[in-house]
Amino acid sequence: MSKNTNDLKNDSPLSDIQIGEVTAQWAKSINLKTNYYKSIDSTNLQAKKQAFEQEELENEVVVYFTDDQTAGRGRFDHTWSTPAFGTSLLSTWSFAISQAPSPQTTLKVGLALYNSICATWGLNFSLKAPNDLFLGEKKVAGILVETVTQGFEHRLLIGLGLNVLSHPKEILTATSLISNFPKDMPLLGDDWISFVDRFLYELTLLIPTISDDLTSTQQLNIIKILNQNPKLEKPYTSFNEVLKII
Repeated sequence: MSKNTNDLKNDSPLSDIQIGEVTAQWAKSINLKTNYYKSIDSTNLQAKKQAFEQEELENEVVVYFTDDQTAGRGRFDHTWSTPAFGTSLLSTWSFAISQAPSPQTTLKVGLALYNSICATWGLNFSLKAPNDLFLGEKKVAGILVETVTQGFEHRLLIGLGLNVLSHPKEILTATSLISNFPKDMPLLGDDWISFVDRFLYELTLLIPTISDDLTSTQQLNIIKILNQNPKLEKPYTSFNEVLKII
C-alpha cells in the first residue's frame, strides 16, 4: 500500500500491505486457479475475456485480484472509484454453473457477503438493495453479478469491491473497513483469512441452487438486514417490495 494513504500513519505496520496481492497468495495456497494483476481496467472484464479459455474451463472456481482498477464497474453505467493502490479488495470470483442463475442471485450474494463479514468483524454492517454493503451510514463495498455463456458452458462472475484500508476521499458517502475499527484495534491477518475463507464457503454453497429463488427464511433475513440500513427512508414490509428494485 502507498505510504501516503490518508487513513493510515506513515509508520503503520499496514503500510507495506497490498490487499489484492495478499488475497491472491491466500487463494493460491488453497489451490484455487488465481489471476493477480498489479493494475488492470476491471477484474470483471478480465474474467469475461478469459471465461472460456481452456485453462479456465478446467477449473470450477477461478479468482481474479488486482491492487489497482482503472475502469472499475458497478451496475448499469455506474463506476467503482478505487482508493489508494493496494488498499481495497478488488476482485472477481468466477464459478462454472450448469444453468442460468435466478434474478435474485445478487441478493443471495449480498447475504453471503453480509454473513461472512459479520462473522469476522462485529461492526454495524447492513445491506442496501440490491448490491451495496454499508458500514454505519456509508458504503463500504459493492457487488456486481454477471453471467457469461458460450454454447452449453456458463460462468457466474461475482465482482466484489471492498474498501479495506482506505476509501476515495472525494466520495463523501464512502467509508473503509479499518476507519470504523475501535481505536487501537488492528487489522489482523488471521481475521482477513477468516473473512475470505468464509466468503468463498458462502459462495460455494450458492452454486448448487443458483437457479432457485431465495427461500422464505432467506427472504426474511434479507428484509431484516435491509431494514438495518440507517439511510433507508421507509422500512420494507414484504419481499415483493424488495423485488421491485432488483
